Amino acid sequence: MNGIDYSQIGNLRKDYVHEPGIIRNQSFVVTPNLVLKLYLTARDRYSVPDFVRDTEEFLGRKIGEGEITPLTGLGFAILSDDILNVARWDTKYPIVVKNQIYGFEEGNVNSAQLLDIRDVGSFCVWELEIVNHEKNAWKRFLTSQKAESDKRKYLQDIIIGELK
Repeated sequence: MNGIDYSQIGNLRKDYVHEPGIIRNQSFVVTPNLVLKLYLTARDRYSVPDFVRDTEEFLGRKIGEGEITPLTGLGFAILSDDILNVARWDTKYPIVVKNQIYGFEEGNVNSAQLLDIRDVGSFCVWELEIVNHEKNAWKRFLTSQKAESDKRKYLQDIIIGELK
């Protein structure tokens, strides 16, 4: 790795300060064809936005309208201050997670607009901890008998705690 000019790479904006966060599992979004584990990422242990119920309703509506396709019918969603990331496990390629990202302002998830992943990215660093947990939970499901009890185990396999 000699010859790399480190002054030209890895530079962040000057005002960026990395803060730890908390992962919480708030609820499940349940529709006839899709069940999502709904996670919340928060900046501190005590902040819980009032818009979790609105998020459940928003997701139910988008699933009902066909904007969010069920694929295998199992997945997870991650809610943060201004982003809702919806990930479902694919049917054709079960080892692939497909996600859609919605952006909104001021806690108004009902104003959320579908964003282009090519512009905003797929997952933030905090979400990747959840994605890693979900990857492992999904691998356990893939190697199971995939019976009803295994589907329940996948849905009950959640991550909560501190994000660094």
